Amino acid sequence: MNSKVRACQVCGSNESSMVHRNNMASLDGLDMSYVLVRCNVCGFHFARELPEEAQYFRYYEELSKYDSQPIVSTVDRLRINAAVDFCVSLGIPKDALILDLGCGFGALLASLRNAGWERLQGLDPAPKSALRAREQFDLECIHQGTLFQAAEVIDLGRADLVCLMAVLEHLPELRRDVSRLLSHLREGCRLLIEVPALDLFIGSAGEPFGELSLEHIQFFSSQSLRNFFASLGCRVLGEELVPLPALHSGALFVLVEYIGAGPMVLTNELPVTMDDYLNGSHQRWVQVLRKIPEVPYVLYGAGSHSARLLPQLNSRQKKNLVAVLDGNKNLHGKRFDQWVVHAPEELAKFPGLPVLISSYRSEKLIAQTLKKYFPDHELHLMYGDV
Repeated sequence: MNSKVRACQVCGSNESSMVHRNNMASLDGLDMSYVLVRCNVCGFHFARELPEEAQYFRYYEELSKYDSQPIVSTVDRLRINAAVDFCVSLGIPKDALILDLGCGFGALLASLRNAGWERLQGLDPAPKSALRAREQFDLECIHQGTLFQAAEVIDLGRADLVCLMAVLEHLPELRRDVSRLLSHLREGCRLLIEVPALDLFIGSAGEPFGELSLEHIQFFSSQSLRNFFASLGCRVLGEELVPLPALHSGALFVLVEYIGAGPMVLTNELPVTMDDYLNGSHQRWVQVLRKIPEVPYVLYGAGSHSARLLPQLNSRQKKNLVAVLDGNKNLHGKRFDQWVVHAPEELAKFPGLPVLISSYRSEKLIAQTLKKYFPDHELHLMYGDV
């Protein structure tokens, strides 16, 4: 049961209003559901009622996909290329010491190396990240640890640029962790930030409620990200919105520099963008739920999409769900609600059963793979055709 009630991570106010309840199926005993709220003072959108922080640590260390991905996805490659181009446009010196905190298996670091930067280090909580980085990119510079632990693992005081790519939206103790990070950086060190851009969320297309994943608990617009860093004594040196058409969403990149505490002047965020996203997602979700088979079936996918799907199943649909499969090796054998997650090859144990592919980003790739190895199974895609 969720027990942590948070204040606004931007302005510190304890006054907020609920805008959406994000119910999710439990994964290996972890209930990652939360209540999405809007701060009544500054308008920031964030998850108010959370599991304890220890549950997030366990999730990232044991269950996440970030140290088990075999390739860099097309969307992630677009994000990484945008980050490298942003560094080039900002004139980051090629002899700068760059730290990537929350680096996954090193895809950004590898791209920075290929673009001419050589002094690189990374940090990630997933225990296999360093191994995957060596295997895939021949990188030897990645350490294990959380952002809160970064100062104990890496010499932050030597850094010229610290990258926090797709990190801030994940942090249960956002303000504490970023404040601690800033306290260890030398004067003049800069931070390159990337977060999902609320400004570019489109609920009427793409994955309904897809931005409200198991892991995302802060939702930044350009305005709220500026407010956040202003409140921590930083100034924004550069900013760019990068559309991600395949997701009907986008990324927000900013470069900030710590200048010290000063008068905090916040500009309120307007509610209309999030409200439009939630309304559009609800209408699209109603359509998607019609794709669930009314006969016994196998579900492929044990990520956020399925975590949102399972609580929506009626009693017959739950009874008809025979098994759950997923390609993430970290999930195999783990309990997902009342089902156990199997490896994809175990589909052979369920001959003739249709497969419902519960994914937006990867459904076509999953369908193509299943069609190749299991041609006798009828495939149900929730968003398109095979």
